Amino acid sequence: MSGIEKFYKLLRNKTPLVCMLAPSFIADFDYPEIIWKLQALGFDKVVELTFGAKMTNIFYHKVIKEDKSKSWIASPCPTLVQLIKNKYPHLVGNLVPVHSPMGCMSLICRKFYPKHRIVFIGPCISKKVESAEIGSVDLALTYRELEEIFKNKKVGNGRKKKLTFNKFYNDYTKIYPLPGGLSDTLHYKGILKKSEILIEDGIDKITKILDNMKGPKYKNYLFLDFLSCRDGCIGGPGMTVIGTIEEKTDRVLKYREFARRSEKDLGRRGKIVHVDDIDFSRKI
Repeated sequence: MSGIEKFYKLLRNKTPLVCMLAPSFIADFDYPEIIWKLQALGFDKVVELTFGAKMTNIFYHKVIKEDKSKSWIASPCPTLVQLIKNKYPHLVGNLVPVHSPMGCMSLICRKFYPKHRIVFIGPCISKKVESAEIGSVDLALTYRELEEIFKNKKVGNGRKKKLTFNKFYNDYTKIYPLPGGLSDTLHYKGILKKSEILIEDGIDKITKILDNMKGPKYKNYLFLDFLSCRDGCIGGPGMTVIGTIEEKTDRVLKYREFARRSEKDLGRRGKIVHVDDIDFSRKI
């Protein structure tokens, strides 16, 4: 059964649905119009992954601070995780054992929306594998699949009513889908030097680096911030084909600035005390 067919089945079951939208959404869809369109499909709640990304960052900070005996490898990218598991099993222990923003946000939604089924929508096909592994996401769709669903359900672009996400948090983690977005939002000052962070995107370049990592340490780097897709998540296979990478990058950056300027006080401010009963660690 395809992801689209599974989504239609969820709709037929009339179970309340929460949509978790990856931060790259703004590269393919207009805000806030996308929220109305998702509500028109049948989603009861629509959330960003920003609070989940904040939790990812907080626990990455803790892991790296406590153990500098190895070069830690960022693990939000499921394609990278699968590559290391299959081709570089000796480096599995270098992957940061913390949930991705999708994983963290799904656990948060499980707490706050316990009667809802959770649907993740993003640019990555491999998130389907990750969602099946972690078990807290009911369905993962790509933006291309979402576009097809919009067309099938005849959800148009007519409504301009101002809507916002069901807010948990609204801040800097909106740049997560860009290369180095994790590092740029990690607040690593005090635990890492900039020179100890290696940022790379594109599977070919990453593979060459991993081929040279014979042991737990990679030269002088303590944190490897890798995304397997060229140009980061906005270059993912599940993105729509509309627009250039430059245009998509610009949309991400402008959306972050818009949110900082116009939506600072909307909704709850995400605080760790709200989720201090959730275990965000992940067994990889």
